[in-house]
Formats: sequence, C-alpha cells, structure tokens
Amino acid sequence: MNLLFSTRHPLRSAILLGFIPILFATAAGVICVVAGLNETQILITQTLSFGISIILGVLIMKKSKLGYEAFGFRNPDVTKNSSVLFFLPLLVAEILPFMNGLDTSISFLTVILLLLFTVFVGINEELFFRGLIFKVFSAKGVKYAVIASSVIFGIGHAATALSGSDPIYVVILIIFAGLFGLVCAEIVVVTKSIVPVIIWHGLHDFIANITMETISSLGITLLIAQTLILCLYAIYLWRKVEFKKEVRVA
Repeated sequence: MNLLFSTRHPLRSAILLGFIPILFATAAGVICVVAGLNETQILITQTLSFGISIILGVLIMKKSKLGYEAFGFRNPDVTKNSSVLFFLPLLVAEILPFMNGLDTSISFLTVILLLLFTVFVGINEELFFRGLIFKVFSAKGVKYAVIASSVIFGIGHAATALSGSDPIYVVILIIFAGLFGLVCAEIVVVTKSIVPVIIWHGLHDFIANITMETISSLGITLLIAQTLILCLYAIYLWRKVEFKKEVRVA
C-alpha cells in the first residue's frame, strides 16, 4: 500500500482495499459453481480463498512499515472494558438466534469446517475493514474513519442481503450490516484493538451458520431485536469515542 497515495486519496485507497476481500469471495463462489463442488468442498475452497486474502492483507501491512500494532493487532485495553459494557450487549444479541433452533442437518465434520471458515472470515474482513481501511481513513480523523469504514462495510455486504426473497427481511439485514460495521469500528477506537471484533465477527458468522435461518415471524422478530440491540449499543459507544484529530488506535 502506497501510504502517500492513501493520504492524498483515502477514499480511492479504501475502495481498492475493500475490493480485495470481495474479489476473493466472489472468485471462490465462481469456482464452486463452475466446478460443481459439494458442501464440504465449497467450505474448504472458500476458507482457502479467505486465507490467501488474509496473507495479502498482512503483506500490505508489512509493506507499509508501520507495524501490525498500527493496524490494531494488539491486546485490547482492558481498562476500557467497562466503557464497552464488557461486550455484554453483543453476547445478548448472539444468544437470540438460538431461539430459532440448531440446524441438526449439518454433520460434525461440517461444523468443524464451518468453525475454521468463520474464523478466517472474521480475520479477513476485520483485517481489511477495521485494520487497513480504518487506518487509511484515520488521516481525516476518528469520526470520519468510523463512519466511512462502516459505510463501505455496509455497502460491501448489501449485495449478500439483497439475495434474500422477503423485502422486509432484506431491508433489516442491510441495516444490521451497517450497524455491525459501526459497532465494530467504535469498539476498535475504544479498546485500541481489532482483536475483540475479530472474535465477535467470527462468532457471529459461526452462530448464523449452525442455527436455523427462517424467514418467519419469529425469524424476523429475532433479527429486529438484534438490530435494536446493536443500534442502542452503537449510540452508547458513540458517546464513549474520543474524536481526536490524529488517530493512533487502529
């Protein structure tokens, strides 16, 4: 990553960086469809694809010569746990999907592969969106970085949400994705680390894959409840963020 270019053109740099994980995800999807892979092969292919994306992101960080800590790879500030309410709102939000029930059709092997897959997804997306992209935007200040990185994250996940069939469900999913990105960015600023959001991101995706996702009254109600929790948590964290001109947190 050319830091001079990112400083002069942060939006262009951020868009290019955001395109990388999307490109690898799309490429993996195309390979799976063209090759006619089964469920196990799809998970392995997608995991390997995200692994390559992670390596590329790490190489970009290394080339910047800023050090990995500059991108949030450090232990979270434990003194700030009370400021983020010990992440309890996130825990409550992630418990709700279990009310839909577990997906008993998936095998033990699939569960293991899903766990590995979601770990890679969490690392990959947080490395780019709350690591590299956030750092690029931070030149314009914390507030700009939080909002801009969240918008790009939301837009990047809108395409996935639009594949749904129920319009109400799709709209709520898009709002949820935007709030997810916003809360992640705020946590990074408060804790000075992307480690907590990597864990949350991976856990969220894993739970989503092992529980039933039904577009029913219960399913929509649970998604609305999750969205409201994230909305309230985002508002709370916004009041805890210190909007300094110079950023040294991500």
